[in-house]
Amino acid sequence: MSYCVAIPAFNAARTIKETLDSVLNQSVAPSEIVVVDDGSSDDTPDIVAQYGADVRLIRQQNAGCGAATTAAIMATSAPVVAMVDADDVWLPEKMERQLARLDQLGARSLVFARIQQFPHGDSDRTAGKVRDGLMRSTMVMARSAFDAVGPIIDPPGGCGDMVDWIGRARGLGFAVDVLPEVLAQRRIIAGSMTYAMTAEQNRGYLAVARAAILRRRQG
Repeated sequence: MSYCVAIPAFNAARTIKETLDSVLNQSVAPSEIVVVDDGSSDDTPDIVAQYGADVRLIRQQNAGCGAATTAAIMATSAPVVAMVDADDVWLPEKMERQLARLDQLGARSLVFARIQQFPHGDSDRTAGKVRDGLMRSTMVMARSAFDAVGPIIDPPGGCGDMVDWIGRARGLGFAVDVLPEVLAQRRIIAGSMTYAMTAEQNRGYLAVARAAILRRRQG
């Protein structure tokens, strides 16, 4: 089954090479990889450009992670869409396992997996917290699902874009499935957007979460 990978990137020079290598090392290779550089001021676009024809680079002014993810998806044509943040890492059989599950469940399902967190710079990635990865870096879906739900919207403060999108998908009747295996690793970087959210980011995130809960209740 052909799939594409959409990667939003902002000042990810420290991490994006490992992210891209983990995508390229999948047991089932992607047909398209698109990185949208969201106005980085570091060497992110130069690092991506080193991959040549293997990775398509699109540059835009800073518009937010949701907007960058949407732009990356819109630049692809594969029937299955996967995404990954530019500081996270896929394990080699991630897409093979998730493609098989999506094929089993059908296009009205969103397939996730479990993730294991690790601190940036820590060589031991086996001791971190494991949890259900209801997040960008583990979600796999049919392109028709994305087209039905619509763009990923950046909320006030920039946090909670995927909470909003998944809530909208559930409101339209899409099922959520989480594979029990750990298939991705989530990097925790001190000072990142989600490491210590500001009051504005907290308010935006809570507003998004509240709206998602209301949609589920109304549905």
